[in-house]
Amino acid sequence: MIEKNYTIPINEEFEKYDGCPLCRLHKKFEEQNLEYIMGAAMMEPDVRVETNKSGFCVRHYDKMLEMKNRLSLALMLETHLKEIQKMAESVTDGGKKQARQAAAQLSDIADDCFLCRRISSTLEKYCNNIVFLWNTEPEFREKFLRQPYFCFAHTSALLKSGLDNLSAKQFPSFSSDLLSITKNVLEKYLDEVSTFTKSFDYRFSNIELGEAKLGCEHAVDWLTGNIEPWSE
Repeated sequence: MIEKNYTIPINEEFEKYDGCPLCRLHKKFEEQNLEYIMGAAMMEPDVRVETNKSGFCVRHYDKMLEMKNRLSLALMLETHLKEIQKMAESVTDGGKKQARQAAAQLSDIADDCFLCRRISSTLEKYCNNIVFLWNTEPEFREKFLRQPYFCFAHTSALLKSGLDNLSAKQFPSFSSDLLSITKNVLEKYLDEVSTFTKSFDYRFSNIELGEAKLGCEHAVDWLTGNIEPWSE
């Protein structure tokens, strides 16, 4: 079912036609959540309980370190480190079964991130709403088809959402629309990487690289969602 509070930001980003719209939604929501976690969230006990247990990934710790409110970060770190300390102590204070459980909890913390989970959940809802709009609003479908590209990660997310939310009859049309867009950027970066690879062959020593000089960077950016707008 569509959630109307997501349709406004979706339409705003789909009207810009200068990059992956879901990358922009991701970035905007990430910035909002960083501001939230370093501000108002400090006064919300439920959030503090979650951050004490899960912590954050390297990317989000780095972003929080770049922000001005070090006190908020210090307060979160203080209680998070105490939580880790408590678990670490239980590794040696109990028997092997308790140690195994505590070690598993510590491993989960090391791989967890409160913000990544929160952002991932919202992006899934964005994808579901995008699929709904594509299926029900011809005007939105036109906007969808005019997008210059979707990055690899968000192409995959939209395909999954399409499979989950469309009928067997509807999905082929959606996947065709989506992959026709992705095909263009995939071919562009594949051509750049192939040209760059050829430049190491003596038979192509005089080849003009052009944009292919950065073919590896462009391909990695597309694969990871860290991509700047490009035009043909």
